[in-house]
Amino acid sequence: MHPELSFAALAGAPLPDSKRTWSGVHHRRRLLAEAGIHLPDDLGTPGRQAAVDDILDAAAAAWSALRVANGTATSLPCPPEAHADGWPAAIWT
Repeated sequence: MHPELSFAALAGAPLPDSKRTWSGVHHRRRLLAEAGIHLPDDLGTPGRQAAVDDILDAAAAAWSALRVANGTATSLPCPPEAHADGWPAAIWT
């Protein structure tokens, strides 16, 4: 799982703004809300417990994990490559 790939999957394309800009934060929060993940308006004092972009990344990871659990996730590459031990090697969104 990689948060930026999860956000790109939510948006249907890579996001144009950095997750550390107001526009980037707003866009990511909107995408999460559209996917049913509603974060509180007050995420606490930035840097006190976690940075805002870290919270957004965790929410994107939760979205991808749910898709893996439901069998609706997609992989990059598709199909996944195999490690020498046979386990699939891919990033899932």
